[in-house]
Amino acid sequence: MTVQLIITGIRRPDSDDDYAAYSGVALSLLTAAGGTLTGRYGHIDDLVGEDAPQAVVIMEFADDAAVRAVFNSSEYQAVVPQREKAFERLNVFLAAAPPAA
Repeated sequence: MTVQLIITGIRRPDSDDDYAAYSGVALSLLTAAGGTLTGRYGHIDDLVGEDAPQAVVIMEFADDAAVRAVFNSSEYQAVVPQREKAFERLNVFLAAAPPAA
């Protein structure tokens, strides 16, 4: 089943170096695992709710196993310290279309 990896985040001020180190490796690993970048979006305005993310990234994968393998890999774990320094808040989750009725 095709899944979407959805990432939302708010970066820390003055975190350009850590953000570059993290995002470059993370995107490379996710792409190598078969992910296709389907959208990269920036925040425009809050219409309902508050504390919206500054950025949203969506990638498509053939299944969730490939995504889980990336996040569990030693290569990804090596950049987790940069991830923690780069983001005030980061949400990463998988989503899929509901089965047809």
